[in-house]
Amino acid sequence: MEYNPYNILGISPSASKAEIAKSVAVAMKHKKHPVDIIAKAQKSLLKPEERIIADYLRPILPTIKGFKYSDLSPLLQQTPKLILLPEFDGLEQAIAKSTQEERLERSPLRITLSELFTEGIIACKEERYPKAVKYLEGYCQGCKDRNSKDYIQAQMCLIKVYKIVGQLERAIALCQLLSNHTHPQVQTWANKTLPMLSKEVSHV
Repeated sequence: MEYNPYNILGISPSASKAEIAKSVAVAMKHKKHPVDIIAKAQKSLLKPEERIIADYLRPILPTIKGFKYSDLSPLLQQTPKLILLPEFDGLEQAIAKSTQEERLERSPLRITLSELFTEGIIACKEERYPKAVKYLEGYCQGCKDRNSKDYIQAQMCLIKVYKIVGQLERAIALCQLLSNHTHPQVQTWANKTLPMLSKEVSHV
């Protein structure tokens, strides 16, 4: 791991998913790192298996202030020990599982629309957001009935996932489309959600 995702996003190991999403938007705005590096950091911290690795590779070391003149007394202090996480014992399995999921995300989808919808909703509930986005986007692209209950639910789930992972512009664009939907309840939901999304953008 060339760059530790915590350092890239400027957050602590105790950061929540909402804090991760917010820090991604801030990192994008300040442009201290390339976009692909920021995206990779976000993806690593949203996957429990990869976050374990990030935790392990982030040693808990005290900050040593700059030396004054020739005072080398800080060097005489005992070297702090690294705290190893017990979860790191399953590193090989975690890496294998992470690699398998990443390969799945990149592979073309070869399942029915009904399966795309079901798998996408399940992935969303289990907080496997990259998979949820891929399956729900695939379902929405292939669905012909834009007024069906499943299509509307998939669109709403996508808006929520986009917000969680920090893709606020995509969430707003999709929400604006639903605000013009023929169904009154869908319009109401979209019109209530849009101001909240816009408020999130203004805080970034």
